[in-house]
Amino acid sequence: MKEIKYPKSFSHIGITVPDIHKAVNFYEEIMGWYVIMKPSPVKKESDTAIGQMCIDVFGDNWEEFEIAHMSTSDGIGIELFSFPH
Repeated sequence: MKEIKYPKSFSHIGITVPDIHKAVNFYEEIMGWYVIMKPSPVKKESDTAIGQMCIDVFGDNWEEFEIAHMSTSDGIGIELFSFPH
């Protein structure tokens, strides 16, 4: 008998988008997601915890990006990223 595999649960997902402001508007207006944190810039800096974490995740080929946090109605967190360069 074949074992049935069910989807794994998760707490959040990250999505890279070309225009973070248009994406936040789309997901808020069309999908009904909640804005937790409006788009904010993140700069590459190895002397801060968030800066080092982003270097670890995205590598060294960036200087700055924008991030926004949203949530679905059932509590799944969404991180939107937009790299301008």
